[in-house]
Amino acid sequence: MGFLVLDEDYESQAQAKIQASLSHSPDGVQQHGGNLNLNLRYEITLPLLTNPRENRLKCHETAQETAYVSAHISSRIHALYSQLELAAANSPTLAAPDDEGIALSIEIAPQSFDIYPDCDHRRYHSRRLHLHSPETLPLLPFIRKLYIKSTDSYKGVCGLYGIRPLSLLVPLQCIAALPKLTTLLLPYGWERPMTYPSPSTPVREHYTRPWEGPLRDARHDFGNAICEQEKFLGAGKRIPTSLKNALLHFWEPQQIALEDQTVARPDLIHPAEKDPFSVGLCRLAVQLEKLDLRAIVTEDLFPATGAAENQQQWSSMQRLRIEFHPLRPDGMWYFVGPRGEDPLRSDSSGGGGSEDDREGGFHISDTADYPREHDIPADKEIDEEFDEFPNGDSELDELLDMFRTEPHRERVEPLLARFAAAVASMPRLKDAEMFAYVWWTPSESREEEYAGDAPYDKNSVHKWSVRYLAAGREDGGDDGDGKTTTPVVQWQVGDWRPSTGVMELFEALGTQEWLAFEFTEGRPLATTNE
Repeated sequence: MGFLVLDEDYESQAQAKIQASLSHSPDGVQQHGGNLNLNLRYEITLPLLTNPRENRLKCHETAQETAYVSAHISSRIHALYSQLELAAANSPTLAAPDDEGIALSIEIAPQSFDIYPDCDHRRYHSRRLHLHSPETLPLLPFIRKLYIKSTDSYKGVCGLYGIRPLSLLVPLQCIAALPKLTTLLLPYGWERPMTYPSPSTPVREHYTRPWEGPLRDARHDFGNAICEQEKFLGAGKRIPTSLKNALLHFWEPQQIALEDQTVARPDLIHPAEKDPFSVGLCRLAVQLEKLDLRAIVTEDLFPATGAAENQQQWSSMQRLRIEFHPLRPDGMWYFVGPRGEDPLRSDSSGGGGSEDDREGGFHISDTADYPREHDIPADKEIDEEFDEFPNGDSELDELLDMFRTEPHRERVEPLLARFAAAVASMPRLKDAEMFAYVWWTPSESREEEYAGDAPYDKNSVHKWSVRYLAAGREDGGDDGDGKTTTPVVQWQVGDWRPSTGVMELFEALGTQEWLAFEFTEGRPLATTNE
């Protein structure tokens, strides 16, 4: 193992960055009527992996190497917090900002090499980096907004070359030391729900594989940490009750079709009975006023009904925006093909190492569904295959198939019902939307099956959604002052209709409006104003 550290003087660099901000640098403090408005951007540079010609890197990263990088980012985050604490001690203005307070951005640069390796095994990462000793982070009550992200690499498949995913505990551990934080922004939570449909087997099944074990573990850690904060965040540390606004986008959409919706995906819930990730988000949302969420969820995202659950209602929520992935955490789908196509059987050919044959997602193996830490003879064969066939030698028809456009009633209606019940319990709510984007980009064989009877234009995308708008919204209503007088539920679901019981829940919320689909060629990415 060899690393070349590029920021050995990181403590002084953090101090200099803070002082430059306090000295009215372009990034820094602006005074408006005596109020302090400071935006501090702090980028963590990862060490270079050394790859000397006389002793080339192995194909696979070891746990020791991952731990080294975790320790590296941990020391930088600790240094940043410590230097901010020191700066506040010497700056009354910094220590007692106005309500707007200070916005802190922590960005993680991509991993790189001094000499790039011959294969791509180390270019794409699934193991999560962890924050060491989070309980010792000093409290910074002057931070009002926290933004955590990976710096874009713009290289490789979906721009993922060198991106090191963080444990989903890291954002929670960081905000637990910010007792007056009001806003958390997480624009990408490092989830890759689907395999990349490359015609190259080495690329698809080895180099870019989104390993299922680390993904499941990160989701369980996140949900469990919200529900058991003493255990996961450290003694005395809690998610601040001041947190009111959150943008949490756990997976990143692509503008073009890049999925095979026939391939088996893992069961990310097992061995839990309920999805810990959805349950945790539900608990977090209790204190929020605004939530912009993009995630793979079940109906347990929403509060359960009943008197015993009243304290878990989202009574403070004012604006809610939820994009749910068409794939469910249990490996099944909320949507099926226009003719009911729904390939669900999981087997060892579906990308996972488990060999169970069951409906829905495959059970994650403790060995086969985690990245290896050692090389095997097959690695050389994989690299040789990629060298000989960099664009693959399999038919594209087998790989790109996005056809799930119609809701599966038994799976989507529990989600809709809990959404409606949650909306009914939010007295301050102004706007709530839940939606998914669905594609019609069928494989060649599926397109031939639909010849002359295709439900949509090829490569078309549309939003499948339901939206609640409270009375008094400004949307050009007909009462003469540009505001409506009654709540409205807007549906964009085509010809589909909910069953009677679910429909009654929405009818109790307001007037129903049925809107036509709006089709685009490719997925619109600008979906939020945040």
